Amino acid sequence: MAEVTAHLSAALAHRYRILRHLGDGGMATVYLAEDVKHDRKVAIKVLRPELAAVIGAERFLSEIKTTANLQHPHIVPLFDSGESDSYLFYVMPFIEGESLRERLTREKVLPVPDAVRIAREVSDGLDYAHRHGVVHRDIKPENILLHDGCAMIADFGIALAASKAGETRMTQTGMSLGTPSYMSPEQAMGERDIGPRSDIYSLGVMTYEMLVGDPPFTGSTAQAIVAKAMTEKPVAPTRVRDTIPKAVEGAVLTALQKQPADRFESAKAFAEALHNSRATAPIEAPKRVEAGGQSFARFLLPLSVAIAVITVALAAWGLTHKGQKTSVARYPTTLDAPGTLDGLTFAVDVALSPDGSSLVFPNPLTGPGQLYIKRRDEAVARPLAGTEGGSGPFFSPDGAWIGFVANGQLRRIPSAGGASLKIADSIDPIYNRGAWLDDGSIVYYDLSGHTLNRLEAGDVSAKVIASPAKLEGRYPWLPSPLPDSRGILFTAHLTLCVGPVSCRPSRVYVYDARQDTIRALFDDAIGAWYVPTGHVLYLTSAGTLMAVRW
Repeated sequence: MAEVTAHLSAALAHRYRILRHLGDGGMATVYLAEDVKHDRKVAIKVLRPELAAVIGAERFLSEIKTTANLQHPHIVPLFDSGESDSYLFYVMPFIEGESLRERLTREKVLPVPDAVRIAREVSDGLDYAHRHGVVHRDIKPENILLHDGCAMIADFGIALAASKAGETRMTQTGMSLGTPSYMSPEQAMGERDIGPRSDIYSLGVMTYEMLVGDPPFTGSTAQAIVAKAMTEKPVAPTRVRDTIPKAVEGAVLTALQKQPADRFESAKAFAEALHNSRATAPIEAPKRVEAGGQSFARFLLPLSVAIAVITVALAAWGLTHKGQKTSVARYPTTLDAPGTLDGLTFAVDVALSPDGSSLVFPNPLTGPGQLYIKRRDEAVARPLAGTEGGSGPFFSPDGAWIGFVANGQLRRIPSAGGASLKIADSIDPIYNRGAWLDDGSIVYYDLSGHTLNRLEAGDVSAKVIASPAKLEGRYPWLPSPLPDSRGILFTAHLTLCVGPVSCRPSRVYVYDARQDTIRALFDDAIGAWYVPTGHVLYLTSAGTLMAVRW
């Protein structure tokens, strides 16, 4: 090992300084290194010599190039790749934390909410990759890294390159594609055309293991495991652990169907099945709010909470009217810890997580201000470290991240806690609510041009999608996402203002991302929100909340 490390260090010395050996995987050896040019720590994965010989440098570099274009919060990005002195290598960021395998080794089984969240995050990353024509082929706990608690998929492209080298040539080296316990039946049988549903099967296996402690099929040899996967049905997770919700069990067993056609049609559908299985706990809605000068401002905060709650309530209504039952829990929540919130300042400053389990809001009484989070299973709200000076919170579609504004910057922080990251500059603290779309892009208000900008996931520069010039002199704000990244709803008004009362007259528009067009929807309306039942809620300046089918 020392000799290999020395040779590798010499081969890569002009670009990377090898610090130490981190570990060995089925296809590569991993080293911690320093990126000499950018002065940062990276992980370098060097393909095993026998695998490198089978794949070949040309095929490896061609296939790894495909994965370099995958930019998603739940996919480990690719920094670099190449060939040097017969070594084939690729470089990715060094992720502080642990792998899912390490956590499972330590804890054996995970709390159900954690298992569901991780599965949904991996689903989101896979769905993005599948929509870009990339199938992972080796989803397993070893390839899921946990960064500040959030799941990130590693090693896209290696199994794809190996598969194109040919199963026969791989077998001759004594290596196999995939890991038997996590391989789909069609992959285990050596079928050439492996599609996205194979990844869904592997994710189903991994979710099963997170819930009960072992994969559904185990054995003393790879052949024994594959034989069970081909012929036996998995034991229902609730027979092992009766606290698993039936709906979660149903989603996992659907992902584990032996025929690809019987599984979920997409990773997104699997994520939605897991999401819909989680009971929400809506707060009772306040009474109808009437307009009227200063009194209107006093009701803006409870009204914004009511809109978020109604969103969850309508989603539940849609489910129950499709024949599904949902449980309801009620509890009081006070949004003034440790002081009183100003309704005018915080008209749009309350964010409800997509699963309804958490509220996030700022408190200006803690010096420069800070975000607080109130979880459904916790008695009181608590400060969210790393959000000092923060306001305007909004959640990512999977609930894993919270966007917010602090010190003129748009930032994001893991909802489970961790370090915050800058997204954009020149952000006004009043017009500060962002919209996070399903594809990972974020729409926000840019102070420098009074525009709504859209920043694609992985990009560093944003595109202007709405401006006063496009809106007959109106100033856009309050973006709200439409499903499937179709676009956004937003409000625009004729003058710069500090709250809905001074923003009259205002108008709600829709931006169609596919057509790159803007169309007016409602006059004299303050804010609009799409809800999962297929309706749009919008608030009139008279204080009436309206709903219309989309």
